[in-house]
Amino acid sequence: MFVSLFLQSLLVIAVNSFTTMPIALNVKCTVKPELQEKWLTNIQDDQLCTRRDEPGNLQFVVGQDVNDENTFHLHEEFASIAAFNDHLASPHFSRYAAFLKSADPLVGEPEMCFYSLREEDPTNDKKRPIHRDSFGLNVNLYPKGELREQFLKVISQNKKGTDGTEDLALQYTYGEPVSVVEGVAEGGDDNAINTFHFHEQYTGDNHGKEGFDAHANTPHFAAWEEFASTDPFEKNPEVFFFKIIEP
Repeated sequence: MFVSLFLQSLLVIAVNSFTTMPIALNVKCTVKPELQEKWLTNIQDDQLCTRRDEPGNLQFVVGQDVNDENTFHLHEEFASIAAFNDHLASPHFSRYAAFLKSADPLVGEPEMCFYSLREEDPTNDKKRPIHRDSFGLNVNLYPKGELREQFLKVISQNKKGTDGTEDLALQYTYGEPVSVVEGVAEGGDDNAINTFHFHEQYTGDNHGKEGFDAHANTPHFAAWEEFASTDPFEKNPEVFFFKIIEP
């Protein structure tokens, strides 16, 4: 049932969203150990076909959690909601959906974050480079409403420093839930309004961990750590580290 709910939620998001901005999707799922190989075969079929056959797909990343070998993290980017709708209607996604329903490979319900990107060129429809042996993290942050502008200022400086000065940093992407960008949550879901999602990638030794360690020792990250030490969150940050795997 949880897989059906997961697939249903994807369809509801696509149907009820109208933004023409680039959008991203982070997913966390835990796979039954005895079905891990089959799940990887099926998700990588979807990944390869999505990258190859969908002009509107900008990125599709699969990573294995550094602490739990049965937990996996996805990051996908599309040029627009229309491109994401094309993905949902594709034969390869249909194959993956059918596998989820028939094999029931997941433990519990996947955690999904669907968001519009900030500080990215909305006209950019180029596919992101594929990086092997890189280190990734997906992050969820929940700043207090009264600190929103201060939070955004610190994050913006962190992104600019990461993108502009770190040779081992491959990507620093963040944004807000699609519903917030479209105004759907205004006057309703305050938690959604003050929710932000991130995807970062680093390269270097130790499957890219060297790059993240270098990032954690920069002045712009120190400024972020100083802000984070002031109790600025409604609830605790959620940070997931993973090794990116390529077919």
